[in-house]
Amino acid sequence: MPGRTLSGLLTLGGGLLLFISLFVSWYDPGVDAWTAFEVLDLVLAAASAYGAVLGAGILVGNRWPLGGQGPLVIGGAAFAIVVVQLVEPPPVVHGASLRTGAWLALVASAALLAGGWLATGGRAPRGGRGPREGAPPPPPAGPPPPG
Repeated sequence: MPGRTLSGLLTLGGGLLLFISLFVSWYDPGVDAWTAFEVLDLVLAAASAYGAVLGAGILVGNRWPLGGQGPLVIGGAAFAIVVVQLVEPPPVVHGASLRTGAWLALVASAALLAGGWLATGGRAPRGGRGPREGAPPPPPAGPPPPG
């Protein structure tokens, strides 16, 4: 499967599944994301919409790979939010066990992250470490040869 198709399917599927997971119970006794979270439910809904639109755009559009790191950042943020909510649930459900919605959200956000990574050409963001593309190599270490 070409990278473009895989990226489009991962982001589209991840976005749709993440949105669906917001309506499924995350915690016992039947508490969904809309009830448990104050603002993070809206952030996850926005990330899911972004993923669905991005995935559809990749599948039918002609932009490949995408410029910038937006898809990777959005997918990473969604994944981080879900992981934090699994490890440290909100106070309203403290001590409750996890249910299907939480696990769906984990799979969906991981798909969104993977699709975002592929959409940016499979490159991690550069944090200033290492040589840049096109930059001259560093000079050799040590004293100059006698001469």
